[in-house]
Amino acid sequence: MKTSLSILTLILLIKGSVAAQVNIKVNIRFKDTIVVDKYVPDNNGFSNLKIKMDPGEFEINNPEIIQKLSNQTIVGVDLVYSDYPVGDDFSELNRNRILELHMNLPEAFNSTIIKWQLVKQTGVEQTGNIQNYFHGFVVYYRPMLTYQSENASITEIIEGKKPPQDSTVLKVVSRNSTWKDMLVVCDVTGSMSPYTAQILLWIKSNQTLKTFKQIVFFNDNDEKSTNQLITSDQSGMWSIESGNSKKVIETAFEAMEKGEHIENDLEAICYAIKKYPENKQNVVLIADNWEDPCDMALLSFLKSQKIPIKIIVCGVTDRMNTLYLDIAYATGGSIHTMEQDLIDVAKIGEGKTVKLNGMKFKMTGGKFVQM
Repeated sequence: MKTSLSILTLILLIKGSVAAQVNIKVNIRFKDTIVVDKYVPDNNGFSNLKIKMDPGEFEINNPEIIQKLSNQTIVGVDLVYSDYPVGDDFSELNRNRILELHMNLPEAFNSTIIKWQLVKQTGVEQTGNIQNYFHGFVVYYRPMLTYQSENASITEIIEGKKPPQDSTVLKVVSRNSTWKDMLVVCDVTGSMSPYTAQILLWIKSNQTLKTFKQIVFFNDNDEKSTNQLITSDQSGMWSIESGNSKKVIETAFEAMEKGEHIENDLEAICYAIKKYPENKQNVVLIADNWEDPCDMALLSFLKSQKIPIKIIVCGVTDRMNTLYLDIAYATGGSIHTMEQDLIDVAKIGEGKTVKLNGMKFKMTGGKFVQM
């Protein structure tokens, strides 16, 4: 059975000289509570930082950690408490802790793929000394790379001095050898540098295959990413014909250096099909699994254009961002991970399930939910 912890329209007291009412709606669904003697953070390949709270309290003891997390890509949050006194109801305490985190680190609530875990420690009854147990939040994140480190890492991969960290893009384009003259729309925010390197390596090594015809790199500096419906917004967009690998590499580096950490995937697709309308049936989106597109409002427009979007989703592990399944479903497109291609996503009916990378997804109300 799954349990959920929801906080609906609660009145909070804002710290300061004047009390005010604030309505916050936070809905978080936890899987069944994890029970351990004493909590140890997961060794899941991500970095983590601890937000500490005293036993039975919800105020943050180390607020300086919040600043370190504010510009990172958060992928998971563990809420850790102790079952002591044994059998007490800690739901109100945990609600208050979540609200405290929401007020200080809203970034922990703004992505569909962030994994929340509720962890109950039971060891205090046997060992005593509750102060030896951690209480509060452990936030897992992907560190944001600097442009200099991105540049150096990509250059080493292109020059064959080291292999890619994973081979998602290389494996997908190798499997789909019929793809020719594709219009590629590629996310080049900091977290995507391993996959950007693979595209550039493929272009440099396989120019005769002509897999890619045009490339639009996106790394927007403006969250108002619905402008493509009104006017042509070229900020955060860099486009190039891919015949000359050296020029493509230079354009990619320029996009990485000048852009910001905003995933404007759909705006970039709209820009690409306006610039290259003759090739709009061959769109390939190379997207970051761990970030939500900020411009899903454009999906209905793309659906109306009947443009099938092939989406290479990079960084898929035990979770997949279902927004990319929604995009493929709405546009009649497909999903491609390192291990598998999911074709004809639009044919998945309401209430039906589909497996991808060992995960199961269900179509509910026109959207996908990971089971």
